[in-house]
Amino acid sequence: MYTVKAISTNHRRARAYSVPRGTMLLAAALAFMLAASPATASTDDLALPKAKDEMSVVDWAAYSSRLVDGLRSSNDGIMQSALRLSIQYAGFVDVSPALLEVMKVYREHDDERVRHLAVVALASTGSRMALGYLQLSKDFESSAAIKRTIKAVTAEAG
Repeated sequence: MYTVKAISTNHRRARAYSVPRGTMLLAAALAFMLAASPATASTDDLALPKAKDEMSVVDWAAYSSRLVDGLRSSNDGIMQSALRLSIQYAGFVDVSPALLEVMKVYREHDDERVRHLAVVALASTGSRMALGYLQLSKDFESSAAIKRTIKAVTAEAG
């Protein structure tokens, strides 16, 4: 055992700590390794995702599949992010396999803002089924803001 003395900056008094021998050797070896070899980072893992214009049809299909998984997720944050991204990239992605899940979010979610987001996501798909569903549900909607959005997106689509 080695005894290491340390001075506390708050109280200006010295304390003695017992440190096993192996620890001191390990700390010295680690300090030598850090000082002896400069760190070289590989940039292969730091590649940025492709821009929207550079993505191929295969890339968009894979992205659509991930968005569908996100829309089906039980995690509310992931589901909301997938809704936003499906709106943002509506012309490029196909989230039709998750239309029923988005309809369920619209009808059953507690937060009115998320329900509003689901309405816009349904309309952005351009699906006749989704637009027909929104048209039929307009009369039963209790929120005036969501009802106005439904009227706007169904009038714009058809």
